[in-house]
Amino acid sequence: MSSEANRPNQVDVQKPDSQDEFISISQILGMILRHRWKIVVLVILVTIVSAVFYLSAPRQYKAEGFLQVIPPTADKIDQAAFETIIISHLQTIQSAFLAKEVTDILNAKSAGTADAGIKAIDLQNSIKIARPPKSFLITVTGTFSSPDKAILIVQVWIEKYLDIMRKNNVNITLCQVRSLLKNAQAGLMEIQAKADQLKVRAEQTKPLIELARGIDNNQLWREVAENAPSDKLKNLSNIHISGQEQSSEYLTVKSMLYAVDQALVAITANRNFLRDVEKYLEYKTRQVNDQSIVAANVSSNAVEFAETMLKTTDVIEIGKPALKSSARGALRKTAAAFFISLVAVSFCAYLCEWCKTIKI
Repeated sequence: MSSEANRPNQVDVQKPDSQDEFISISQILGMILRHRWKIVVLVILVTIVSAVFYLSAPRQYKAEGFLQVIPPTADKIDQAAFETIIISHLQTIQSAFLAKEVTDILNAKSAGTADAGIKAIDLQNSIKIARPPKSFLITVTGTFSSPDKAILIVQVWIEKYLDIMRKNNVNITLCQVRSLLKNAQAGLMEIQAKADQLKVRAEQTKPLIELARGIDNNQLWREVAENAPSDKLKNLSNIHISGQEQSSEYLTVKSMLYAVDQALVAITANRNFLRDVEKYLEYKTRQVNDQSIVAANVSSNAVEFAETMLKTTDVIEIGKPALKSSARGALRKTAAAFFISLVAVSFCAYLCEWCKTIKI
């Protein structure tokens, strides 16, 4: 036998040309279609399971509420400052402490029922806070298995947030009033010092001045000189008329003192008014934690002024929360599962065939 016959069977492996280094699309499809029946079965099974799962899942109801941030009342709005206000509201309304307080309210309302015992972290994950682009609005959206529960939770969330803003507004207003009171007290001290100085000046200034005038009438002296001797005329020249006249300096000081006294009365009344407002706001601050505190004894004007300031807010609720949609979306989710499973199974089939080529 020849030497060629004694050689073991070998598979000639040739280095592919550069044009064959990449597998064409038709080859990939051919590799995938070799497992077409397996692919069809797996995809149909995944699709059927997905459809059953999504159709049997409880329907989810979505409720939506709106808040509007009010821009500052000015001729020209500082857009950067206003954006900061909106972002602050966004951060506050989706905070963890707000979710905790809303959870406590809901658990208290549903005590003894199946809905009791909801956790703050679960509630926070079910609430979505967003701001539509280029708008003053903040949307609060909640998705739950019950339509009434969805509306209730969104409504309690918004009401609790507005209640927190009102309580916080008491402290903000109190700081503003104290700042006004500080300025009024400083102005009062300045006006009081001016008034005291003018009073001392008025006491040191005589209201009347003594005047002594001679007779200054040339015609009279000519007529007298015609029939009178010279020694008599000399005596007549020594005649003077004495009298009193109001001091112009005293009148000026008294006029200035009158104006300062008026300013002093006005600023004192303003200081006392702000003190009453401060007392009422301090009462409102303590009332948050203790409802049994007796109201402060202040004027009705101070109460009205304080209440007006407390009602001033930069965020309001638009309408009441309502259902947005209740569709399961089973068809859309099933179609997505079909295409995802088709791509995944086809890729697995391709990898299986590609691994076989590597072994050869």
